[in-house]
Amino acid sequence: MKSLKLGTSGTWLLFAALSIGISGRAQTPATSQAGLAAQTSTEASQVTPPREDHQFWNEIQLTKHLNSKQDLVTIGVVRIGRNWQRPVDERIGVGLAFRINPHLMIMPTYLHVEYQPYPGRIIHEERLILNATLRGTLRKFLFTDRNLYERRVRPGTADFNIYRNRLQIDHPAHLGSFKFKPFVADEAWYSSQHRANGQQFGWFRNRISAGIIKQLSEHLSGEFFLLMQNDGLSRPGNIPVVGTLFRYTL
Repeated sequence: MKSLKLGTSGTWLLFAALSIGISGRAQTPATSQAGLAAQTSTEASQVTPPREDHQFWNEIQLTKHLNSKQDLVTIGVVRIGRNWQRPVDERIGVGLAFRINPHLMIMPTYLHVEYQPYPGRIIHEERLILNATLRGTLRKFLFTDRNLYERRVRPGTADFNIYRNRLQIDHPAHLGSFKFKPFVADEAWYSSQHRANGQQFGWFRNRISAGIIKQLSEHLSGEFFLLMQNDGLSRPGNIPVVGTLFRYTL
């Protein structure tokens, strides 16, 4: 019987050992999930934001003529990124276009944006946009000067403004009976957003593109283009793009 006597200190040591073993085996699923989530978050925070990404952009616009001066435009956008592997940018919105005269169109627009540029980075954004577009022709060349003023609202960060100026030149052409309009365009971006060091973005992005515009049917037209974005501040910022834009008039 003497060999079975543990004493007070031995009893406490045995109780502590049993308690540790039981608590380890009785870990709840919630605790395990919390640990996994923390590990995933840590891994995501360790992702190095890429400077470049190859993407495919697709946009669809549905236009309903309200009268001779006004159109209702609904917009849907999906962009495939991370080197064409998955959706990284989804947008939906609506605009009301006012044709002031044959040379000027003004369209206030609202867009909701979901953006996942790289693993661990998710942006929810609301955009209030004022679009003023000027058009003029010279010897069958059509010059289109689009000016966008955007107010961008993101939860948890200060609102900021974007100004975008895009100049496009197109001209009618044909290959046999195949009629189309080749175009080139350049767009410059200015932002009031501030970097971590307190400096303003200023003029920070440029997009140059080339492609063709094709009337596919009475109600449907399509644009097919290549675009190169250069941006030394955003991540990713340098983006080669293959893109399409379809416009359908109801």
